[in-house]
Amino acid sequence: WCHGSPTTPHEIQIDLGASYTISGFQYLPRQDQYSSGNIATYEFYVSTDGLNWGTAVSTGTLMASPSDKTQKQVTFTGTAGRYVRLRALTAVNGGPWTNVAELNVLGQ
Repeated sequence: WCHGSPTTPHEIQIDLGASYTISGFQYLPRQDQYSSGNIATYEFYVSTDGLNWGTAVSTGTLMASPSDKTQKQVTFTGTAGRYVRLRALTAVNGGPWTNVAELNVLGQ
């Protein structure tokens, strides 16, 4: 972030290494005294090939308060896929950054 502030959305794509039935995720915001970049609104996608994402399997608000440091859990109908993508649409403090302390994918 020190050389620029690219605006949202920001995203992370993860190859899980095999196909699973994905039914949710857990997001842990940064755990220090700062809230810059904690995700407010998001979209979450599941893909079989990492190229075709279709529509988001989940959208919404992860955080409404900058002071909330608890882990968030989102569940949705199980969707088969090998790849996941988390898109941060906005940050809780309105800034142009995004951070994730931990991201866990739920499923079988």
